[in-house]
Amino acid sequence: MLEPLYGKTIERKKEITTFFNELQNSIDTSKIRKDYTEYIFTKDKQDKVFAAIDGSFNKTKFMAYFVYAIDSQTIISSPTEGMLKESATCDINIISTIRSKNMDSLLSQHMNILELKSTIDTLQKHEEIDYMLMDGSIRGTLMNFKTNYELDSDITRTLKDYSRELKKSIENKDFPLEVTTITKKSEILLKVREVIEEKKLEIAIDEIEFDVLRYFEGLEQLTCITHLLNHYKNKIICISKTSSTKDFFNEKIPDAAAIEYSCKKPGLSNLVPKENNKMVRYDSIGQKFLIEYPINSSELTDITYTVFFTRLDNHSNVLKIEIPRTITHEKAIPLLEEIYSTCIDGYPYILKKAHNEVLITNEDMKDIIRKLEIFEKTGRDMLN
Repeated sequence: MLEPLYGKTIERKKEITTFFNELQNSIDTSKIRKDYTEYIFTKDKQDKVFAAIDGSFNKTKFMAYFVYAIDSQTIISSPTEGMLKESATCDINIISTIRSKNMDSLLSQHMNILELKSTIDTLQKHEEIDYMLMDGSIRGTLMNFKTNYELDSDITRTLKDYSRELKKSIENKDFPLEVTTITKKSEILLKVREVIEEKKLEIAIDEIEFDVLRYFEGLEQLTCITHLLNHYKNKIICISKTSSTKDFFNEKIPDAAAIEYSCKKPGLSNLVPKENNKMVRYDSIGQKFLIEYPINSSELTDITYTVFFTRLDNHSNVLKIEIPRTITHEKAIPLLEEIYSTCIDGYPYILKKAHNEVLITNEDMKDIIRKLEIFEKTGRDMLN
């Protein structure tokens, strides 16, 4: 670190600490408290079967290619059987550094596909599961779904047709825990090449390969989400510990932060139903418009999500809860009591354990690279 930064730290210390100290004064805490019900959760013995899913990815960049690793796994927590690891899957692969700008988005989607398939696999195998805890937001994933691929309609139609095979395999409970777009890459590109030749399209497969694969990944992701919502929405509970959404309160900070500063005791916010779940996009002049999903659009948009915030214990973090169905305030409290019975310090232990089990650290990547016996240059070698 540059020495002048130490001086700048001292210079800005008062200004920045004053900002944080006065942040609460800038919030309409009385309004937020009106939308928050204090409630002391007391259920300390788990009597329901819970499961949790999490995934991870990491990468090492060399001059020509990335080496990346992804994984996912569920953990089942039973009051009688204890903890069980289930539906673990992983992959190690390479991708050109030409895709550096898209790399995190790409791997995040691959990881999410593995998480969704692990979740479905576990729920299919274990009907006794009462609740599946998922880190993040299904609705958030759908609302941020990438759609701007300029592919010929004959090509997208072919890809949609091919994605139906994945749908059938999931419905038949006979699908591998993998990113099909990766394992079936050659088949996917062959089908597109045949369409190009048959329709005499003036485009080369090499020019659109990346968009073709990203488009199919999207279909794969939507297929998994649709199945999950159609068959298991009564078991799904999405929990976000770092939500930055701003839908509840008209404040300049995220809703979770507004509650953090305003409501110190355990409880829950008012419940907000999210009924309009079509994707919102904006044109070049800022006008809002709605677009459809490429597949299963009515199934994905007709679901009402119930969203609210909770603090389960004194001094614990504020959590955002998203449930893909309509529930009332009266039903939310018993549900939170069930979640509380699995918690340590106000956070479900099973979710924390799932996270720790799958986490791929930088040290893990170094170990993977050593075992792969890769001695390529990174471009930063001279700085070491």
